[in-house]
Amino acid sequence: MLEELPYREKPLRAALRERRIGRLTIKKRGVDVVPDELRKRLDLTGDAEATIVLTRVAGSGTALLVRPL
Repeated sequence: MLEELPYREKPLRAALRERRIGRLTIKKRGVDVVPDELRKRLDLTGDAEATIVLTRVAGSGTALLVRPL
């Protein structure tokens, strides 16, 4: 894991843009989200690629920025 972020769209969008992430793989477990729809709403630009895992940690939505295998 590289970083843990709160799963709220506005701060997540800002964090991903700050890291210049334009291509995003979204994995999910225990959260009600459609990855393709979320990716469109994030409207990312940049030349970096990343993977996030959306899950619940202690009852709160969390986005884990991870290194792809």
